[in-house]
Amino acid sequence: MKFFHLADLHIGFPLKANEKNFDYAKQLNFIIEKAKEFHIDAMVIAGDVFHMRDPDVTSQRLFAKFIKDVALNGIEVLIVTGNHEGSPFRERNVHLDIYKELPLNFMHISKLPEVYTIKGVNFITLPYPFKTNLLSKDEYRGKSEEEVLNELNAKLLLTLDSLLSNIKNHYMNILVAHLPVSEGKQGSEMYVNFAKENPLSIEELDRENISYFALGHLHKTQILQSRKFNHMFVYPGSLDRVDFGEEQDKKGFYFVDTENTSPQFIENPYARAFYTIEIDSDASFDEIEVEKVKRSITRIVINGDLENEAHLRDTIEFLRRESVAFTGVVDNRMLKTVTRDAIYEAREPLSMLEEYIEKVPDAKIKKNKENILKEAREILEELKNSGT
Repeated sequence: MKFFHLADLHIGFPLKANEKNFDYAKQLNFIIEKAKEFHIDAMVIAGDVFHMRDPDVTSQRLFAKFIKDVALNGIEVLIVTGNHEGSPFRERNVHLDIYKELPLNFMHISKLPEVYTIKGVNFITLPYPFKTNLLSKDEYRGKSEEEVLNELNAKLLLTLDSLLSNIKNHYMNILVAHLPVSEGKQGSEMYVNFAKENPLSIEELDRENISYFALGHLHKTQILQSRKFNHMFVYPGSLDRVDFGEEQDKKGFYFVDTENTSPQFIENPYARAFYTIEIDSDASFDEIEVEKVKRSITRIVINGDLENEAHLRDTIEFLRRESVAFTGVVDNRMLKTVTRDAIYEAREPLSMLEEYIEKVPDAKIKKNKENILKEAREILEELKNSGT
């Protein structure tokens, strides 16, 4: 069997201010083109198709067209819900439920742990585990967040073993899950996920009778190897770049052939480009790559003193005019942003709060640091769950 392993498409992610020429359809069309080229049997998406639980109509139509093109090529689709489009409460509907109401036998949407047998392969699913499901039960009230997360992990492993034990055929087993593992490298997801997590290790998840672990949630492309059974735990990473922290990261997805143990990475040529222009002296302005500017979201980082500040003003105007989007100037000489219209670059709210607590002179605030952070996590979680 041949399939594409994708994750974290995040369709509908907020663009930069005044960003030009962005067309997510090009990325989805590229996937379809490659699907034809590789003659795949299935498309496996390990969570976070959309950036929000209730995506805008444009995003919905874009994805619906993608699904139509997939269907026209005789490809089956398996989607496991992630933390962005999944629901912390099982009774709450999400956009992907629409597809369950349509006579689409080729499409499988997993909101709960299940087993799907597709063309002679068992796909075991673990959608993103929301701790809210446990917190709503009486026996977990009064327990600490750490205790609840440990209980959640224990239940996940029990569920996995239960699903495996109920499989009666002798097909290959593949796990599709949207969750972090402790050995994985984090990417931009750390800035857009407010909830505290307690990742499982790959050794805890490893099972002898699971041949491939198709994971989502971590935005950096990476393949991890387990010691116990020498299995691959694979994150394709996010399909597109969302910030400067991913400037050097390759983006794309994996082609997997169950007859071949090595997945093949397919790079997305339409991933947005980011370009940090480092200014160490006046000579640095002559080293700016003009063609790269024209296809990139740009910013300036000043590290050294300048003799001619006019160079900076002229370059800012040039970047505003020619780049895909200009997000501002970081002036390390002053440790602050100096443009009038500097654009927000994401930082995790909890890390900012923790930094504030460390700097504030109030001893009472410092003493209650853990309680303050716990309350902040709960507030951010409620905001995220409400769609605010």
